[in-house]
This record gives sequence, structure tokens and C-alpha cells, in this order.
Amino acid sequence: MQTIDEYFKKIQDMISNSKVVASTNIEYIKVLENEGYMRGTLTLINGSELRLLEYTKISNGQPMILRYRFQWQTEGELITRWNNAPHHPEVETFPHHKHVKGEDKPKTSKAKNLTSVLKEIEAEIVSKS
Repeated sequence: MQTIDEYFKKIQDMISNSKVVASTNIEYIKVLENEGYMRGTLTLINGSELRLLEYTKISNGQPMILRYRFQWQTEGELITRWNNAPHHPEVETFPHHKHVKGEDKPKTSKAKNLTSVLKEIEAEIVSKS
């Protein structure tokens, strides 16, 4: 993968093949040949939404996620939000962390991208159906 356009195409294909995505409203913005971001909303088959922002740079043919925020919610109520905003230095996986419904403190989280978040959500939705 050499360009951000190729990465965006890979993401679009992944979304199209998802078992849980009902509709999409995502904007893909190319900043440079190897850098860009996507933002928008995926509406899922259970009525919940995944609101997303992912800023990516292609380096040595590999996508590097520089900034991200993925908020899974239902009717405006948080289910889980993953992000790498550097505002919780107390979290062991700083800056990566997640906020979970009903929890006061952020939890540890590995670095995320849209693919890994959507896989996690798919597993959760499938397990409840």
C-alpha cells in the first residue's frame, strides 16, 4: 500500500463486507499523497452508531494511525469510546484508552483503527443476537 487512496479503498471494502453495518456516511479527506483522514458515522444493524475520526499516514507502505476517536453509541448514549487524546496520563496504555458506559475512569486499550474497532463491535453484536 503506497497511498492514502489505497488505504481508503481497503477501508471502504472492509465496511462493505461487514455483517453489522447497515449504512454509512463517511467523508474521506486526502491531505497529502500519503496522508489523510476519514470522519463520519456508521449505522449498525442493531440501531446503534459508530461515530469515527481516524487520521492516517502511510509510511513505508504501512498505515500509521496518528489520531483516532471511535464512539459507539445508541440514541446519544455512550456504549464505548476509544481514543488516543493525550489527556489520561494515568492510564497504563497512555495515550490509548477507552471510556465505557457506567465506568467513571478510562480503561486501558491497545492502539485502535477502524478495522479493529469494527471487529470488536461485530463480536459484541453477534454474541447478543
